[in-house]
Amino acid sequence: MNGSSAVRYAVRGDNAIQPGEWNIDVLGPLDVRRAGRSVELPPRRRSLLALLALRVGTMVTVDGLVDALWGEDPPPTAVRTLHSHIAKLAALLPGQGEGRLIQRREPGYLLAADAARVDRVRFEELVGDGLKYVTEGRYAESARLLETALTLWRGEALADCPVHGWALAEVDYLHELRLQAHEGLFASRLALGLPETGVGELERLVAEHPLRERLWELLIVALHLGGRTSDALNAYRRARHGLVEELGLDPGEGLRQVEAGVLRGVTSARELLRLPAGRAVADLRPSTVPQQVSTLIGRESEIAEIRELVAAHRLVTLTGPGGVGKTRLAIAAARPAEDVAFVDLAPLHDGAGVVAAIAEALGMHQLPDLGELARRVGRDRLLMVVDNCEHLAGECARIIGGLLGRCPRLRVLATSQEALRVSGEVLRPIPELCVPPPALVRSGADLAGHAAAVLFADRAGLGPVAELPAADARAVATICARCHGLPLAIELAAARARMFTLPEIAQRLRDPFAVLTDGPRGARPQHRALRATVEWSYRLLAAEERRALRRYSVFSGTFSLEAAGAVHPETPRLETLGRLVDKSLVKVERTATGTRYRLLPAIREYALDRLAARPGEHVQARRAHARHHQGWAERFEQRLQGPHLGAQVVRIAERHEDVRAALTWLTGNDPDGALRLAAALWRYHYLCGGYAEGRAWLSSALAACPPGVPPRTRAKALWALARLAALECDYREADGHARQALELYTREDDPAGVAQARALLGAIARELGHYDRALDLARRSLAAAERGGDRWAVGHALQLLGFVSWLSGDGDAAVRYSGQAVHHFGPNGDRERLAWCRIDLGAAAYYAGDPDAAARHLHEALVISFGIRFREGIAWAENLLALVDLRLGRDRQALRRLVTSLKLHHELGDRWRLASVLDALAGALTARDAPLAAALLGTAARLRDEMGAAVPACERPALTGTRAALADRLGAEPFERAHTMGRLQDVPALVERLAGRTETTR
Repeated sequence: MNGSSAVRYAVRGDNAIQPGEWNIDVLGPLDVRRAGRSVELPPRRRSLLALLALRVGTMVTVDGLVDALWGEDPPPTAVRTLHSHIAKLAALLPGQGEGRLIQRREPGYLLAADAARVDRVRFEELVGDGLKYVTEGRYAESARLLETALTLWRGEALADCPVHGWALAEVDYLHELRLQAHEGLFASRLALGLPETGVGELERLVAEHPLRERLWELLIVALHLGGRTSDALNAYRRARHGLVEELGLDPGEGLRQVEAGVLRGVTSARELLRLPAGRAVADLRPSTVPQQVSTLIGRESEIAEIRELVAAHRLVTLTGPGGVGKTRLAIAAARPAEDVAFVDLAPLHDGAGVVAAIAEALGMHQLPDLGELARRVGRDRLLMVVDNCEHLAGECARIIGGLLGRCPRLRVLATSQEALRVSGEVLRPIPELCVPPPALVRSGADLAGHAAAVLFADRAGLGPVAELPAADARAVATICARCHGLPLAIELAAARARMFTLPEIAQRLRDPFAVLTDGPRGARPQHRALRATVEWSYRLLAAEERRALRRYSVFSGTFSLEAAGAVHPETPRLETLGRLVDKSLVKVERTATGTRYRLLPAIREYALDRLAARPGEHVQARRAHARHHQGWAERFEQRLQGPHLGAQVVRIAERHEDVRAALTWLTGNDPDGALRLAAALWRYHYLCGGYAEGRAWLSSALAACPPGVPPRTRAKALWALARLAALECDYREADGHARQALELYTREDDPAGVAQARALLGAIARELGHYDRALDLARRSLAAAERGGDRWAVGHALQLLGFVSWLSGDGDAAVRYSGQAVHHFGPNGDRERLAWCRIDLGAAAYYAGDPDAAARHLHEALVISFGIRFREGIAWAENLLALVDLRLGRDRQALRRLVTSLKLHHELGDRWRLASVLDALAGALTARDAPLAAALLGTAARLRDEMGAAVPACERPALTGTRAALADRLGAEPFERAHTMGRLQDVPALVERLAGRTETTR
């Protein structure tokens, strides 16, 4: 079988098609359906989707797809054409992020296993189980499964999809498996005493496959047992003749034994076909597995994997937090087993009742000891499901371990919030359901494929999620996110749909414990409200574990082992945290920067309530949390200028929510610490585009700080505030704070600080169009940096000189200064500054009339900026690359780049550069939509008027040309009217409008 167990589907029970699911059938002509509706695809894209479906859940390399699509002689443009087909196919099969049906996985693509049902996967599982049951003598079950499997075929596999290479081998494999299913089905029917049901079909199969000896064996036995012994012997002679004529071989041992048995008059199909004895129904113990009342949604892959684990291991424990659905998964996974005992330990209060609960499940009427239990199970083939072991884990481990040691055919499937720690135990953590990202949901179609949304819609009676109105779809996404994908929480929230609208439920879930109550009557007490579920888990903890959990609740996001020790230093952090991980209360997350930990959201909310009820402990934990992050940020600030800048930005991003929490606490309790932390974070806020947030924290920290703050600390905070204000084009405030910082740095005789402050004042002058003053300040900054021996500050001043030079129209000076800046930044590997140098060199080359050189520099800047998540660098590089594209006649690509740059600059709040992008867009749209182009120019002019900024000198000729072309096209008076239509508040609408236009021009 191809692919992992994670892509296999449940065969029986809980496997109904869910609304919004994709069905891709390859066992015949390709058939693609979404929510039961057929989806038509062009021929080549049909073949491409079929190839991905053949290996659903497994990455197929680009080379492999090319080989399978075109064979040994692909066209020279095959790879490019493939990517184009993939893009168009993805557009026809909608989805977002991890919910996309087709996903990029270097070095190829895959069809997401949890987003699509492929009949080949279900066929493989049915046949696998059916053939296994034949070997176990379970003929009625095997016949049912194999008959079901064969009904999935609608003709030759991929009959309408031309494929080559490995795909042909996959098709051959499927046809071989189909033949094995036929053979197993007929063997089971014969063993059940039904010889007459398959003679005609067997005659057809042996005619198509005359050299397949097992088919001849089955035909001969069917004829013999049906009273046609002479026909059976004649069939043997036909088989022998064909083998001798075609292969020069005599029949094999199996076929000869069948002939011998027919000649002896044997009438047992099992003996003739060498099949095992069947099991009598009377030997089987009645199943005690509870029946599911509602369907299990979004768990097909987990069910299939659990079944495989149970088949391969004798003790499998499903772990996870309360409410994640362990019990229902265990029941669903155990359903196909013919001999199951279900043991529910939830009602028990101590370990003394475990043996009695097992005995009751086994039908024993007297209270046995462990030895009697073992004798009762004996050598029977039994699957025992032991549910809710967490509160009796020690006793469960002793009893289960003892039974497994004495009962060789016993298998145990347990559910528990923590491992039982029995030798041979295999753990299968159960994850939360897939949640749609609320920010990406615009319609019901965006919910399809997300199990959490499908579950909520099913339980709330909403119908197919794909048909929900936009407002309801967004509300469902928010509800699922606030339930954190926890099935119990989702079902409790769905029950509220009788009382509130979906947006109202989403709003009320800001306090989930107040909303997620009143579960179904008859449910276990810990499953009738989310708070009760969490309290159940909390009560099972030792006192020290509860204390640690309360302390860890101050973390808003993920945290490291070091941070855990900082907020709770009284106990060994590794041991304490490890116990909470084992008990499914803390999740382990593997990130690019290492291992981190996160409290499950519901657990965190509850533990935070418990912490707040202990004021002294609460203050202690908050203080430790804030000081840890303050010290960490101050240490990391310098790393944001080195060669590993991208990784450091990721590190801070991982801690962003906790840094916010630390700033909040410090601002009210330690103003000096708040000022130091906010100042240490300025560069992070700059790199990630969080200008407004960084500026707000610095403003509040400076306002709250007492007069006795060290001058250099205040100067640094003022400079950082000025820098972020300048980036938001608030030049008056930026200039005032920068001058205060310069005064403090001068008084403190700090050459590096003086250089930074002068450079910032020069940058402000540059954007206001005061180029002479900007150059003078940059040169004075360079002198201060050289005097202080600060190589980075020297490079920064040189880069500023290069920037001002090309804006003012002096391309030669720009190249000279920017080249020197690269020389200074190269050794320390500051990728953010190197990106700026490449932007400056690219701009200088563009305005000097060398678009090829400009493109090289700007592409390098774009790659660097993406690598370090530098949004301003991306926005600038896209802007200038668009100008290159326009000069080279690539208008559509230029328009897409300009819209990307417009969107980024608007989100960043950089109105100065936003105005230039609007001017460039007006030039690109002059011939296509003159009224819109005029309105864009008007918006840019209004922006500059509000800021007091001028059009950059290098851009004035192009702007003059655009104005003249629009006046000529529209007429002077209509141009002025259209020009006045531009409004600052219309910028977001412009982004949406232009983004839609770029889609239609692709």
